[in-house]
Amino acid sequence: MRSSTVVQDQDARWIAPGGGYRRRSVRHDETYQAVRLKAAGVDPSLYGDAAETGLFGLDCFDSMVDAGCNIDGYVFLSQTYRLIRAPALDEKLEIDGYVRDLAETSRGPVASEIYRFSDSQGRVCLESELTGLLALPHGVVAEGAPALPRRDAQPADGWEMVQEKRVTPDDVRLFSQDVGNEVHFDVEFARQHGFRAPIAQGIMSAVWLLSAIYGLGVDPVRFNVDIRYLRPVFWDDYASLWVRRRPDGSIAMVQCRNQDGKVTADLTVLSMTTQAGNRGA
Repeated sequence: MRSSTVVQDQDARWIAPGGGYRRRSVRHDETYQAVRLKAAGVDPSLYGDAAETGLFGLDCFDSMVDAGCNIDGYVFLSQTYRLIRAPALDEKLEIDGYVRDLAETSRGPVASEIYRFSDSQGRVCLESELTGLLALPHGVVAEGAPALPRRDAQPADGWEMVQEKRVTPDDVRLFSQDVGNEVHFDVEFARQHGFRAPIAQGIMSAVWLLSAIYGLGVDPVRFNVDIRYLRPVFWDDYASLWVRRRPDGSIAMVQCRNQDGKVTADLTVLSMTTQAGNRGA
């Protein structure tokens, strides 16, 4: 197991590449899951006795904080979820992870990390890769560092809207109550980092994106999905959820859009095996 060592630099915020997080036990019970799913606009009954996949991203943040990383101003760029076996509610899992890369950009360092969740037999149930920007205050630029690559997505045609909601400050606070990133809670801190208001956590969008698959009657046993976080979702935004299907009717992509019709996050289904044994990709 890798050792957990924060970079020895007074301005450093993160563990050096190759450094690992302390192995910890995690468990999601029914109340924990229901509170956060409802805050994200998701019906907990979609998952029955199974633990919802997206919420395990919150445990990754707990590992960062446990290691002494400063997550204030952390902004998601992308994430993958590879579900191998859906854990049950209240099932004890072990999480471990490490930093794969820490790249400098003009907007701040970008951290790429890999996490694994294993059951009591040591079998991996879930893997997740996270990439996030450790944003510098608004107007501050890291001289000589490359610009953050521009990313976007167009709504285009062939999409079906399946849900809409109004994001609220109370829901954002409730969902991220264990995270501690001030960009989700503090108006002035958010403005200092270039946002007009506090923003919803990326995992809140991930949970909503994933719910579209289950909400349309699909019962995945395994899947591999790639999520991109393209624009901030402010804590008073209108949001809508859209799906795009393949010719065989399986879900190819899911999008979150804001009140201006711009894509804030999207999910691509790379592979999926359903309860009936059919592959969705």
